[in-house]
Amino acid sequence: MLRPLDKKIRGIELVVGTPFLYFRDSSTLLMADLHLGFEEAASRGLYYGLRKSSGFYAVFVPRIQLRKAIDMLKFTLEYLDVKRVVVNGDLKHAFDRLLRQEKEEVVALIKFLREMGVSEILVIRGNHDNFIKSILRKLDVEFVKALSTQAGGHRILIVHGHEDVDLSGHDAVIIGHEHPSLKCFDVYRFPCFLKIPLSSGKTIIVIPATGPYHPGVIVNPNPSEYLSPLIRRLDSLESMQVVSWIDLGEIPTRSIDYFESFTLEDYVSIEKYRAGGKEFAVVEFKNYNIARAICEI
Repeated sequence: MLRPLDKKIRGIELVVGTPFLYFRDSSTLLMADLHLGFEEAASRGLYYGLRKSSGFYAVFVPRIQLRKAIDMLKFTLEYLDVKRVVVNGDLKHAFDRLLRQEKEEVVALIKFLREMGVSEILVIRGNHDNFIKSILRKLDVEFVKALSTQAGGHRILIVHGHEDVDLSGHDAVIIGHEHPSLKCFDVYRFPCFLKIPLSSGKTIIVIPATGPYHPGVIVNPNPSEYLSPLIRRLDSLESMQVVSWIDLGEIPTRSIDYFESFTLEDYVSIEKYRAGGKEFAVVEFKNYNIARAICEI
């Protein structure tokens, strides 16, 4: 259920069927943007988005985000040796207060991870993570601004992405914040990972949101459409690679057959995996223009 994220940056792998990354050297699982407490904020008419309204403003939505996160974690922890879990920002949702649901679900998530044998939990501060420091301290969870680590001999910086950072001394930076998703055929919207090469030889890696109510930015080549200053200062994103996964039990077979028709020309890489009784396909587009053409964006 693991698939290398990038041939150049070894030691970081996709957990197929989830928005998670796995660092084999340190047995670390990385996720981002859970936005626990979103459902309470929506029901109370509290809107905290940086883009236009999500459509969930002042409405009651099912409280599914914690359950979905725990389901994916159970699926992952059953197969992988995970000693450390890192949340790359926006563990909670409200900017200006600590909601009851946020407090309860943060505690429940940490309790679940402890019960599953995770020995170390670390939260990297995101722009939504105000009023949470004291709770994490009581739960013995480290709360930091950034994490510098190693993977396969490469120096990796992990930050949420809402602030600019100096990339010198690192080979790649991994951010959340954007919640990237790929829209195909005006029907499907798949969470996706982005690999953005820089002229310096470094790479920006963007991971999708864990929270299902937050599809975020639809992948496009215009840096001005993104939120992170690391991306907004670039000239173009046409060279970025887009990697997504598809649950083959949830889409028509003809859709994956359509993707596969391009693989002989090396436009698209498709690999199939089976885990937890499900079959998944990981689809990697060699650059944005290929994704746009094939997905009919």
